[in-house]
Amino acid sequence: MLRAIVLTLIPILMLSSVTIQCRAQNPWELGGEYMRPIGKGYKSNIAGLRYENFNDKNSFSVGLTYHFAAQDAYGGFKGFGMYAGYRYSFGNNSSSPFIGLRTMFSFENFEGKTNLNSLMFTPVGEIGYHFVLGDSFFTTPSVGYGYTLKVTKEYNTRQDDEGGRIMPAIAAGFRF
Repeated sequence: MLRAIVLTLIPILMLSSVTIQCRAQNPWELGGEYMRPIGKGYKSNIAGLRYENFNDKNSFSVGLTYHFAAQDAYGGFKGFGMYAGYRYSFGNNSSSPFIGLRTMFSFENFEGKTNLNSLMFTPVGEIGYHFVLGDSFFTTPSVGYGYTLKVTKEYNTRQDDEGGRIMPAIAAGFRF
């Protein structure tokens, strides 16, 4: 009887240790992010949800964003967007500095223009530091530089909406 219990427990313990080890090798994160794009004559706010998956020194992220005008902006707008990105870590996949690339698409509707959303495309290069707090939390301050391009032909935007952007950001959430 004891032999049967031991023979049953050994595979269960081996399988659970492999599962825990695999999970620790490819962690993922779910959280929120805030970005503040600033350019010549341009200010906005971007808030969103992000998912990031880590594999050794590389990570891939996707996110959904909501864009809205800053209080001190000269015109109002709102919209939504999405992005995908890649980061390379200079350390292990826990706390370490990183560099990355992100591609953002946004659909913005501007006050005083038509009700059509304008499609904007922004490639961004970023640097930052990824902090892991305990086993379950993360925060990531970063700064990036991007260039926003108008994609739609209607140009339902202002003249200053196209151009270079400095993009400070902060993300925080849960690590699994």
